[in-house]
Amino acid sequence: MRKTLFRTVACLIGLLSATSCKNYLDKQPDDMLTIDKVFAVRTQTQAYLSSVYSFIPDVLSMQNNYNMLGICDEGDFIWAASWAGQINNGNWNPTSGYYDKWAAFYKGIRSASIFINRVDECQDPTLEPQVRASWKQEARALRAMYYFFLLRQYGPLVILPEETIDVNAPNEDLQLARKPFDECLDYIVGEFDAVIASPDLPDRFVNANDKGRIDKNTVMGFKSRALLMAASPLWNGNTDYGNFRNPDGTALVNPTYDAGKWDKAAQAAKALIDKYPSGLYKKTPDGQSQFDPYTSYRDVFLDRWNQEVIYARPQMASSAADVGWERHCAPRFVNGWNGVGISQQMVDAYFMSNGKKINEAGSQYVETGFSAATGKYTKANTANMYVNREPRFYASVIYNGADWIYKEDGKPNRTVELFFTGNCGKQGSHDHSATGYLCSKNISPNSNLQEWTGALRSLVLIRLAEIYLNYAEALNEARDDQASRAEAAIYIDKIRERAGIPALESDKKASQAAMRTAIRDERRVELAFEGFRAWDTRRWKIAEQVDGAPLMGMNVNAGKSLTDTEFYKRTVVEQRAFPRNYYLWPIPQYDIVRNKACIQNPGW
Repeated sequence: MRKTLFRTVACLIGLLSATSCKNYLDKQPDDMLTIDKVFAVRTQTQAYLSSVYSFIPDVLSMQNNYNMLGICDEGDFIWAASWAGQINNGNWNPTSGYYDKWAAFYKGIRSASIFINRVDECQDPTLEPQVRASWKQEARALRAMYYFFLLRQYGPLVILPEETIDVNAPNEDLQLARKPFDECLDYIVGEFDAVIASPDLPDRFVNANDKGRIDKNTVMGFKSRALLMAASPLWNGNTDYGNFRNPDGTALVNPTYDAGKWDKAAQAAKALIDKYPSGLYKKTPDGQSQFDPYTSYRDVFLDRWNQEVIYARPQMASSAADVGWERHCAPRFVNGWNGVGISQQMVDAYFMSNGKKINEAGSQYVETGFSAATGKYTKANTANMYVNREPRFYASVIYNGADWIYKEDGKPNRTVELFFTGNCGKQGSHDHSATGYLCSKNISPNSNLQEWTGALRSLVLIRLAEIYLNYAEALNEARDDQASRAEAAIYIDKIRERAGIPALESDKKASQAAMRTAIRDERRVELAFEGFRAWDTRRWKIAEQVDGAPLMGMNVNAGKSLTDTEFYKRTVVEQRAFPRNYYLWPIPQYDIVRNKACIQNPGW
């Protein structure tokens, strides 16, 4: 059986050294001396491609990796060493290095280009020509993906020559200016289109050993993301960047609005939707005839390679002990670190079981008091603000008095106490939720944190529900007419049906503005804690208002029991700052100094 592309190989670390320079323009003559040997043998060529894949970020990886929940209105990280706290307090500059991926993604780009340019040299008889051709397309897609990640984070880019720069090139040849945003986007989308049109890559890998490899459907997903980003207010008609120019006067951002960008985004999303006619993942319990919304939504992340998954990493690295999402979220009594606090803003964003927002007429939301009876997802004496909420809320948020999701055979459920003196409260440890909530989404009930192990599963990075939301948003913005809103509502309602709540009411579809709000509300809930919100608030250009607002939670400095009303008071957890320059990351100062043709982002 052909070895899987992602199997750990002994030479991987050595191969990474061939491409992992301190800077994307560093010259490495010593490393390049060994590159001929790399592309002489199939196993080493394959391992090199694995190293190119290794730059795909794990969006749930904690401990100052790439999880950005704490820098948007989704929540808070309690740990003092967290970059998020520094950013939220305005303590950020081009030398900080917070969530900085400039060098890493350029390393991935350079590695991909080396692979593309050299892979045909591998004439190992065990390497079939069709496999070699597929590998080349995968590397080409990865290179475009890394450019997309850079464009999303830093704006206009330096586009490197596709032929790798000679290691002996003089320093003046390494002075490369940034390209305009639209030119960068056209290059990225052009690369995606070339891969999609190639006969050398399958639409979808189906062999178990190939799961996790980039296929055409994955590329279509990233194309959808790129075009949606480009059509959004941050990049489409944003006059704030009117003076964002290279030293030679070249404008890096076009301030003119173009509705056609939304149409391109809608077409890209619909093309991918049409390839998944089976729709969203729905799970029917044994002995029942109807799917269960709670387990369907929960298990789309837990059941590997289910029908909704478009792209996933084969293994969720962030379930590990040191950087693990599960460990950081889980309560102390299961050996968790108990410190990913979900914001009150996010709790309030979830719908009621009747599909209404909590502040809508007829929602039946009650802010105070406690329930008298047991509900479908709640116990008696649960705070009323958590009663009769939609299933996605109970699959995602742990509130004061909720049961933890791990079920131990023969033992009663463990209740999470987040009030001051509770078993997970502030009094017990510096590891506590600052908001009075924890997160249970994307956590397996089968993980064993007592032994520092997470359940084996993939990390879902693109799923069909996101593409439905991309299509609905782009379609609504592309054309202000009732037919477009009706078409967009079809896909929002598919998501709401799987979530177990009613379809959109007519007032939500009455105007483009109303539909925009409904789509954004649905996206916020459906994609919560998956690594989207910090990018969405930026591309919508609302981050100054929502991410810069005070973060709210419950009063974790009070409470001696589950029904102590002193705990259930809306409280400012953190005063936050979001100055306008935060919309783009600063390019690291080291790179600005080395490459004088590359100007810094506005405000940095």
